[in-house]
Amino acid sequence: MSANLSRRNFIAGATAASAFLSSKLARAGDQSRFDVAGNQLRFGGRPIRLLGVGVGDPVYVRGERPLSDYDVLARDWRSTAVRISVHPGHWRHNREQTFVALDRDITAARAAGLFVIIDWHAIGFPGRYAEPVDPSWGLPLDAFESDDVLALDFWRHVSARFGNDPAILFELWNEPVYDGKLWRSTGEHWPVLKALWVRLISEIRSRSDAIIIVAGGRWAHDLKGVTKNLIDDERVIYSWHCYPNEDRGVASRWPDTLDGLPAVKPVVVTEWGFSRDGDDAIRGTPEDFGIPFTRDVLEPLKLHSMAWCFSSGATPRMLAPDGVSTTEYGAFVKDYLARASRPET
Repeated sequence: MSANLSRRNFIAGATAASAFLSSKLARAGDQSRFDVAGNQLRFGGRPIRLLGVGVGDPVYVRGERPLSDYDVLARDWRSTAVRISVHPGHWRHNREQTFVALDRDITAARAAGLFVIIDWHAIGFPGRYAEPVDPSWGLPLDAFESDDVLALDFWRHVSARFGNDPAILFELWNEPVYDGKLWRSTGEHWPVLKALWVRLISEIRSRSDAIIIVAGGRWAHDLKGVTKNLIDDERVIYSWHCYPNEDRGVASRWPDTLDGLPAVKPVVVTEWGFSRDGDDAIRGTPEDFGIPFTRDVLEPLKLHSMAWCFSSGATPRMLAPDGVSTTEYGAFVKDYLARASRPET
């Protein structure tokens, strides 16, 4: 972006570009939009599988990353989609700057032909838990904290701005945590989570019929009970997060926490990953996590997936410190995206 391009001109230009992309997509066919048929996600009436990566947020994780990343992901990594995040703390303290950055990255991703998941990157639940932030990270200390009012404000603005682009999906809440000490899947908190999701969905539905992705409890890993208590909206699908330490040592750990939901509704694994030298939550290897997870879960169930994170900083990181070459984990994800099954067109 040239030095003399004002913020107002940038917003106008990005808006025009995004509107052009949306209208072009709409002219591609009579059914060029997402729809849900049972457990199948379709676009333009054809089955589709969202496969790609999370790129983090445009202010912090992507603050110094080039927009050409999206072309690289579409061309070299064979991604069909990306997940772009917004931290509640950034929205709370500087909504204008955050919105400009979000618009910029979404416009670039759409220009590269990618579907986009917009993620409200909250970790916790109003009045119950908020994920602490290490001051050394450089994030606002309330980066992950959101109440219902802030979330409603975010989705009001986002649905008004992006709600008519048929290739954009909305992920309501990154990782709900009702009880930070609960480390097993019980499904007990789904009813209270669902009540807030219904309120947020109602706000979005007044402006948009976009596909909405909702999570269960326990850092988005617990989907127990959801199948028998679905949200009454045909354009709602479900997210799942999975890292190596979740129920490690339990033989049926992944089918148990999915609780049959992939047979009923589309499920998007909006975060998964591992790191040989990471902390306990993400520590794993291709042999003890990556291979069995992709082979035994993602592929047979045909789950949509966004591996986390296309970054040299946010962990588990796919990029080495040079920001270009891949880590062991990044090479694994790139190889997986190359061989993952895709619906015949």
